[in-house]
Amino acid sequence: MMASLNQKIPYSMTTLPSSTVNSNQTGNCTRIMEERNVTLAMFQLVLLALILFFGTLFNSFAIWVFCFKMKKWTETRVLMISLLFSDCCLLITIPFRIYATQHQWDLPRELCNVLTYAYFMNTYLSIAIITLISVDRYIAIKFPLRSRSFRSPKKAALACAIVFALLLSTRIFILLTGDSKLSSPGFCFRKTSTRPLKRSLYFTLMGFYIPLPIIIFCTTEVVRFLKTKDKVSVYEHECIQKSIKIMSANLVIFLVCFLPLHIGNIIRFVIESLSLDCILKKQINDYVYAAQVIGDLNCCLDSVCYYFVAKEFWESTSMLPRSNQLTPFPETEDINL
Repeated sequence: MMASLNQKIPYSMTTLPSSTVNSNQTGNCTRIMEERNVTLAMFQLVLLALILFFGTLFNSFAIWVFCFKMKKWTETRVLMISLLFSDCCLLITIPFRIYATQHQWDLPRELCNVLTYAYFMNTYLSIAIITLISVDRYIAIKFPLRSRSFRSPKKAALACAIVFALLLSTRIFILLTGDSKLSSPGFCFRKTSTRPLKRSLYFTLMGFYIPLPIIIFCTTEVVRFLKTKDKVSVYEHECIQKSIKIMSANLVIFLVCFLPLHIGNIIRFVIESLSLDCILKKQINDYVYAAQVIGDLNCCLDSVCYYFVAKEFWESTSMLPRSNQLTPFPETEDINL
């Protein structure tokens, strides 16, 4: 009787071991994640090439001014050079990222790991330094007299060194203890694994969403203070208006460059944690890759900070006249931004 019952059970209804089903699903998801998005690859190629060209041009000019033309060390110079260092490190990774978007990765795997860690570390190093610049600017403008006792180039350098050491030690810890098998062989700068990464969530929350309200607060408070400040002359009024526009532009650039990426990181972590459809995982992954390239625009747009916020940058450029008309912040504040 049992034999006759077994014969009536269709083959399609037989139950496979759960491990076999999970293995098949994982394999299918991996293949979907490995599929090349031609439109995305072309978008990455064009934008990365433009970033490499203009980023190299702008940052080379900044290196020339900061290292060979400026004489006096100020808090601004220290912070700007630190930001410039971070931007240059990010630019070094771009040729390899262009290669990875167009070809299978046939270079050493160790090189891929080093470049990947360097790329992400310098992204968050840039965010941290921009945060320090915002805080320094807030303190200098809101408390011009008291700030002289605890603002100095050495303290600015120490703050940058502490940030760099924290990020570097975190990355080394992840490199030694974490699972580096996030990409299939032949892939670099691309996550083909579908499991959620807690470290990605950690860097998103600690590296972006904590600095974000600090930057917004410092910028809005400085703008509000400058708007309510008494203007003693037409020239000072023009300087204050220019300063407000510059600081507002810097905040907008920061949000445009980094907010889409970190929204995508949160959404990707949630989707991967809920084990949703593989096609959906692939789509959010592609969105994150596109947002990463948009975030890289920051290494070009930082030139707004170099060329306009730091008045001594302009004054040190021999190709421009030394004129008070180039000073974006009013001299009456007696601050050195």
